[in-house]
Amino acid sequence: MAAPLIAALALAIGAAGAALASMTPATLSAPASNVLEAVRAQYAPITNLSCTVRRETQDDQGAAIETTSLVEWARGDRMRVQVLKGNGGGRRVVIDGESVFVKYPGEEAPQKFLVANQAPTQFANLRSVPASPEEQLAPLADLPATEAKPIAPYARTIAFGDTALLSFDDQGRVACLDFSLPPSKGIPATSSSTLFKAPFEALPGIWLFRRVENDATVDGKHINFVSRFDRIEVNGDIPDTVFDPNFNF
Repeated sequence: MAAPLIAALALAIGAAGAALASMTPATLSAPASNVLEAVRAQYAPITNLSCTVRRETQDDQGAAIETTSLVEWARGDRMRVQVLKGNGGGRRVVIDGESVFVKYPGEEAPQKFLVANQAPTQFANLRSVPASPEEQLAPLADLPATEAKPIAPYARTIAFGDTALLSFDDQGRVACLDFSLPPSKGIPATSSSTLFKAPFEALPGIWLFRRVENDATVDGKHINFVSRFDRIEVNGDIPDTVFDPNFNF
C-alpha cells in the first residue's frame, strides 16, 4: 500500500512543479539573448490603444515644461497625437502607415514626411505600445545580452554590453532600466535610470504602466522626465478615420 501512495505523491508533486514552471513568465525564464523578444511577445495581443499622456520635464535649474496630449495608436505604423495643452499646444501629428503629417496652430496645411525616409530610431514610439516599456528598450536591440547579478530588490537583471542593465520584478514585469554611455565623437557622457511604476493588468498577463520616471545626466547636467498615462483603453473601437489625414486636416 505504501509504494502506490508514494508513487502517487511523487506524480502529484511532479505535476505541480511542471504547472508552476509553465506559469513562470518568459521574461524570467528565457535565455538572456531572448529577453527582449519575450517582452515584445507579451504586448503582441494589443492591437490598438488610446490614452492621455502628461509629460513633465524639469532640469537642475528648476526650469519645467509640461505637455498634455491625447494619443491614439494602432499597429501598422498608425498614430494620432493631439497636444491639448502646454508646450506645443494645438499641434497635431497624424501617421497613416506611410506618411507623417504635422500641423502647428496658424499653419494652413500640415507638413508631410514619408515614414520610409526617416531613420527607424525616430519612430521607436510609433512601433511601441504606449504605456509599455517597448520604446525605452528599443536601443538595446543590437547589444549583446548576458545574465547579471540581480539588482536588489529585483528578481532578474540582464546586462546589455557595458551600456545598460535591465531589471524585472518577481512577476516578470520590466521594472528598471539603467543606461550609461561614455563621451564619444562629440557626444557628451550620458547616464539615465528609468523606473516603470503603477503597473496595471490591461489584459490577462499583460501589464502596462501608468507612470514612467526617468532621471538623466547629460554632460553633468541633470534632467528629470515623468510621463503619466491615464484614460487607457486597450483594443477599443478606433475608427480608421482617426489616422486619415483627409479627415484631420
